[in-house]
Amino acid sequence: MNCGRTPTSPTSTSSRSDLMHPSFVCRLAAVAGWCAAVCSLELSATGRAAAAVELFDNPVLARGKGFEIRQAELDDTLCALKGTLATQGQTIPRGDEPTLRARMLDRMILTRILLQRATDDDKARARELAEKFIADTKSKAPSEDSYRRQLIATGLKPEVFEARALEQAIVEKVIERELKSQFAVSEAELREFYEQGEDVNTRELATTVARLEAAGNQDTVFYRDGTNRLALMKRSNLNRLQRPEQVKADLILLYTIEPASRARLAPEAEKAKFALATNTIARLKAGEDFSKIAREVSEDPDVSRTGGQYVATANTGMAPELLEALFALPIGQISDPIITRFGIYIARVRERLPAQKMPFEAVERDIREMLLAQMVEKNLPAYAEKLRKEYEVVLPNANDKASK
Repeated sequence: MNCGRTPTSPTSTSSRSDLMHPSFVCRLAAVAGWCAAVCSLELSATGRAAAAVELFDNPVLARGKGFEIRQAELDDTLCALKGTLATQGQTIPRGDEPTLRARMLDRMILTRILLQRATDDDKARARELAEKFIADTKSKAPSEDSYRRQLIATGLKPEVFEARALEQAIVEKVIERELKSQFAVSEAELREFYEQGEDVNTRELATTVARLEAAGNQDTVFYRDGTNRLALMKRSNLNRLQRPEQVKADLILLYTIEPASRARLAPEAEKAKFALATNTIARLKAGEDFSKIAREVSEDPDVSRTGGQYVATANTGMAPELLEALFALPIGQISDPIITRFGIYIARVRERLPAQKMPFEAVERDIREMLLAQMVEKNLPAYAEKLRKEYEVVLPNANDKASK
């Protein structure tokens, strides 16, 4: 849940360590230079492009064995991205569009090829992955209707979103089988990351720095910049292993806005929410069970699952007023009403956990996956180029059309 960004629930937590990557699917998207905002959106010709009317200028941008990609498909992909970014208050700088279009076209070409290379096993495993992803996405929405509305707001019908999620999962499984499976991470490499912050990228940069040093170029700007970047990269990696100070808290949320529109409630309705907050605090101070009352009165859409229990850190995406209160409130004390732009919170801190480095065993899997993703990143361009030659990909008038 994310109280500082969307008015849905108090905070966002995960059972896994938050080392660095939400999923391997998104990592592969980043590896290919794909935009994270469309990590689960567009990977094939769907929507308007699939039924493009030939009355309009809709040239072929790319073709190869078994596929072709037209201008309208690329345009729709960009529109989907813009819609997604708009829901997050972001835009694409106009000057960045030509480069982004070229990357999107490259991604679409690779996707069309990989879909043809998928085995029955790839598809079966991808379906399981996609179904889990879709179920997780739905679970974050207050209702099925809300899930559909949120997708439509980005310009995607739910059935299109779900079809694309399946396609993306297939792409992941093909890359996993054909490319990722070629690499392995040793115990020494895992330990080097955990103890020194060494990864694929730092080793590559260290080689360059050592070459400059051997050539006697220590006084050059390139050497100084390289050594500074190397130290920063290692420090950043090690910081990812730190679990920040955590607060385990019980939370109740009463909205003073309409969750869907974010419009403020009428004065009388808002006054009633404050009265309910006052009454709720009195009940809690009288000794009633917090979880029971939370399920009874809290408007947090996840309360039936969580009972109002959450874990917060200093960088949790929460309303700043709530975050400040959680780190100041004495353990066990019921808070006064905490007023935010979304609503009223009532909190009780159950426990505080100091910042510390996470145990190796807790992050070993994440480190391994991150290092494997870096290995895939280094080799993906050559892999994609090999496939483009194998599938005889051509880009007629790409410079003129794709950059429009």
